[in-house]
Amino acid sequence: MTKEDLIIQLRDLVAMKTLSGDVGENAKALEYVQRLIGEGVDVQRIYNGKAEVMIASVRKSDSPQYCYMVHADVVAGRDDQFEMKIEDGKAIGRGTCDMKFSIPLGIALLNESKEKGVDFCLMITTDEEIGGLEGARVVAERGFSPKILIVPDGGEDLNFVDKAKGVCQLKLVAKGKPAHASRPWLGKNAIDPLLKLGSELLKIYGENNLTESWKTTMNFGTINGGTSTNQVCPEAEMKIDFRYPETDSIDNIVAVVEGKIKELGLEVEVSKLSTGLPTFTDVNEPEVKKYIGVMEETFGKKIAVKQTYGASDARHFASTKAPVLMHKPLGGEIHSANEWVDINSVMTFYEGMRKYLGLT
Repeated sequence: MTKEDLIIQLRDLVAMKTLSGDVGENAKALEYVQRLIGEGVDVQRIYNGKAEVMIASVRKSDSPQYCYMVHADVVAGRDDQFEMKIEDGKAIGRGTCDMKFSIPLGIALLNESKEKGVDFCLMITTDEEIGGLEGARVVAERGFSPKILIVPDGGEDLNFVDKAKGVCQLKLVAKGKPAHASRPWLGKNAIDPLLKLGSELLKIYGENNLTESWKTTMNFGTINGGTSTNQVCPEAEMKIDFRYPETDSIDNIVAVVEGKIKELGLEVEVSKLSTGLPTFTDVNEPEVKKYIGVMEETFGKKIAVKQTYGASDARHFASTKAPVLMHKPLGGEIHSANEWVDINSVMTFYEGMRKYLGLT
């Protein structure tokens, strides 16, 4: 793949408004990719609900040696953000860094792997930005289990990500009885128990939110209830997002929440929304050491190892225990109006991947 190939393909991909949930537009992107894939590659298109996954493999298998997993979906933006610009060696536009830069690379690596007989597959999901519940999770639950998972969807300043927090999103629903606000004793306000519960949970997790740490954090995402200021609210719901390290668990978080509900004598229903396990990669594993060594040689600098706080589709494969190689070229301002990726850095990353996979 040349730099010119990268720019042309990336510009075409950025122009596609592949918002999560837009099945038609994401299908166009996958069809574009499929046209660029060489002959003799096994291509599967997996449809599920409002998501689609493409798995293009040198050898059809549920356990390939290398799976290069990326996502085509992006968050919303202005129309002009879907027109890629080149400034000072940077490709600027929606999804350039998160993470459409990786798709032309994946296509090139797949085609080269086919020629060299390397057991490589390219997986493209289309709902990562909204949790991957109908994409990567479904593929993982069907038994797809690569030996090595390459996910260029994390790491700033060329850092290698060795671990990422898990996610546990909960929905809490309380029901009451409507009445006029001037006579609250005649009703039962559904918001009250959610406020009491929230106050108690802040005593447990609130300090963790104040500074960067590898502890469980909690965010009140939404609180909804009531239709009028002068009415006692009959039903309310609160959605909470917990991000937890490998020392905590989904079961423990749910137990803490339900324990507080019982302790306070509240009537609140708890249900799970999006959940995912933490990921952890041992940097002393031979394949991980090999990868970092190759990238340090290719980039000509030391690759730092750091954790990340965000989640990716990799979490759906955490139970497979496959090493996750999470690393990416220089880029920034993800989800902003000026999202960018450095073109030369992408090309260097591509050369590093070729060396790691034994394609050179």
